[in-house]
Amino acid sequence: MSFKPVILIYDLNNKLVDEIAAEIGSTGLYTSINTYNEANAMDAIRQYDRGFGVLTNKLSCIITGWNHHKKPREQFLYRLRDIEKSSPLRAQTPVIIVSEDHRADLKKRALDSNDGAVCAYLHADSFRDSLTEVLHRIVFEKRVAESNRLANEEFLNTPQEE
Repeated sequence: MSFKPVILIYDLNNKLVDEIAAEIGSTGLYTSINTYNEANAMDAIRQYDRGFGVLTNKLSCIITGWNHHKKPREQFLYRLRDIEKSSPLRAQTPVIIVSEDHRADLKKRALDSNDGAVCAYLHADSFRDSLTEVLHRIVFEKRVAESNRLANEEFLNTPQEE
């Protein structure tokens, strides 16, 4: 019996969560956990922890967006990174951002390999064009750092609106 990689999906936009789950579910390659609030997303992370949170969790990837009601440092992504930094035996979980908010400052921080280390930053209206390709590269090809580097280079080479 083989187990499918588990993808945690969290966003306040329930429709977006369901659309992402349908997109990755159509591949038949992944199991998704759909969460619609941060408390449930954090519970799922704790449930997939190994070694009482000291070791890297068993989630293959997390797909999330931004909470417009929180400051940047209070976002789910940074809460996750703080938990991961608490143990030297815990690696960063790959994260993909799907959002309609493309503020350059948020995007820059998220893509920074020393800060958010996000593997891809996709728009909510066009994520279907590349989500399964990015997930495959992250989960099956184990090219997390390369994905982050490519996304960061694309951001840096794209003119930003003021």
